[in-house]
Amino acid sequence: MDKLRMKVAAGLTKAKKRAQGLFRRKSQKQPSTQPSLTGEPKKKKKKKSQQQQQQQTQGRSTAATTRTIVTCNSSPRSTDDGSRADGSSGSSGNNSGSCSSWAELSRRALLQGLTVGGAYGWAARAARSETPGTIKSSSSSSLEGRLEERVHEFTLANGLRFIVSERHAAPIVSCHVHADVGAWDEEDGLTGIAHLLEHLAFKGTPRIGTKDYQREAPLLEALDDVFYSIREAGSGREAARLQQRLLALQAEAAQLSVPNEYGALLQRQGAVGLNAATSQDSTKYYCSLPANKLELWFALEAERFQVPVFREVYQEKAVVSEERRMRVDNSPLGPFQEAFSLASLTNNYRRPVIGYQADIDRIGRREVREFFNQHYVPGNLVVAIAGDVTAEQVRNLAETYFGSWQPGNQSLGSPAAALSSDGSSGGGGAASSMVGAALPGTASSAGLWWGGELLPRPSSPAGGELEFKARARAGPALMQAFYRPSVRSSDSLALEMVSDLLSGSRSSRLYKNLVLGGQALTASAISSYPGEKHPGQFIVYGIPTKGSTLEQLEAGISAQLAALAGDGPTPSELLRYKKGARASLLASLTSNSAVAAALADYQVLRGSWRCLLEDLQGIEAMGAAQVRDAAARLFQPSNSYRGYVLPAGK
Repeated sequence: MDKLRMKVAAGLTKAKKRAQGLFRRKSQKQPSTQPSLTGEPKKKKKKKSQQQQQQQTQGRSTAATTRTIVTCNSSPRSTDDGSRADGSSGSSGNNSGSCSSWAELSRRALLQGLTVGGAYGWAARAARSETPGTIKSSSSSSLEGRLEERVHEFTLANGLRFIVSERHAAPIVSCHVHADVGAWDEEDGLTGIAHLLEHLAFKGTPRIGTKDYQREAPLLEALDDVFYSIREAGSGREAARLQQRLLALQAEAAQLSVPNEYGALLQRQGAVGLNAATSQDSTKYYCSLPANKLELWFALEAERFQVPVFREVYQEKAVVSEERRMRVDNSPLGPFQEAFSLASLTNNYRRPVIGYQADIDRIGRREVREFFNQHYVPGNLVVAIAGDVTAEQVRNLAETYFGSWQPGNQSLGSPAAALSSDGSSGGGGAASSMVGAALPGTASSAGLWWGGELLPRPSSPAGGELEFKARARAGPALMQAFYRPSVRSSDSLALEMVSDLLSGSRSSRLYKNLVLGGQALTASAISSYPGEKHPGQFIVYGIPTKGSTLEQLEAGISAQLAALAGDGPTPSELLRYKKGARASLLASLTSNSAVAAALADYQVLRGSWRCLLEDLQGIEAMGAAQVRDAAARLFQPSNSYRGYVLPAGK
């Protein structure tokens, strides 16, 4: 592998020198004296400065980007928000590549260090500079044609779905596995188990991550027995004795394990961005690697999903507990967010992704295994692969490594004998999804509906307004929740536009009128929180300036919401949003990893990856009245729940 890297580095160096040589020779050429098409001699061009050349190059790239790109609105939204206070984890593995018709753009993007964020910036500048007019719909139809030609899908007999995007610009491939299971699917009392399982999915199998599984398996079972004995003992001398026994067994088992072997096997073969993320709605596993290592990825992935060994459970629980302390308990706003969700929601979104500490403490390996057996079945997974591959190649590998996988059939050839000593009980757990039901310890739903979906707003005495007040280090601040339907609602795109008009840019209404107006240090809107697969919340959040109060900030925000609900967007706002949204949608298709993520996201959340194209068409067809009506329905007093973050220590 080192030799391969040296060859690649040498090749890149030669290519760089060759390009520099061509540039020098071109710059040294004398201007042509041949007559131009107009009959006049060509004028000698003034040599441009380096800054002018960069500006011209950037301008060309801007035009190319706005002509050829469109993305899914697969922004983290609620599933992966910036604060990560909900406990979701992971970092994207990003890899460049493109469809053949986009090859020129991709190569230019590689040279200029193109990122999705950079594409957003270029698109915004281009949108501001364009003359207002009608957006052409040709981009949608041409993109649909490209994707239909290059995206292929198939489903194995066991229900496992594959989506393949052929992008042959570079010998790289990105692989995303999306499990249709998240914190929403957890049972009360076992919150955080989906996130813990994501951590444990990297611990290996009977063949990976162990020096001698035949000796290790009995130790893992003994660890379970001691843990559950501690849980029954509670506290006292016997519990302390058992705790010492647990630590001794952990040390003994550690002598037989090989930490991080799964990741090391892939990384030694060139894999990058190997990670995972858990949200309320799903769990994602992803990485990018050389295209000629795709079969290695298939072999390792098939084994860890069919015969996982959840080793180091009790050590990993300590890691998750520390993560919770950092992201929730010790976060200035974390405790308030957790309490606000618990008070203001009646469905499973009320619970944090990372889980409650008491639940994390009581989870053992048996609960993890039951949760895995129930939810990690072929029909619950979607695999999206984008890069230098063919659909036929992927299908052959899928049949070879995943074709024999059946729900409840935890066997994979040679490890079967070793696996039997793992003590796997098989079968599904007793976890209940409790979809659509009021959860224990929460108020019942107020009975509000939106397009056939029951909104998770608690009932209130005499139908009055609801509010929650608590002190926090982040105070003073205002957090107002409005209840909205799921991402599959026909009003979902309009609600996305409402969010963008309020706080999507420096020209947004909350920024111009409240931040620049001196009432707020910050004011923003989140279109879907804390998830989007089911009915949730539209959040408006603001922090007042020293010269303003919470009451004044609330009045200012209410005025902006009322204006949008009453008059809708202006023509210039509507045009600007359509251009920006189209560019953002296109920008997510500029790399293998982004394409794979978009295809898998849409397949899991919307039921089909083709909804990506439907969203593009919906954005272009959206009118001001549609946005106004959605805002008017959203911003009703009876549809809100106000949260007041009061200063701590007062």
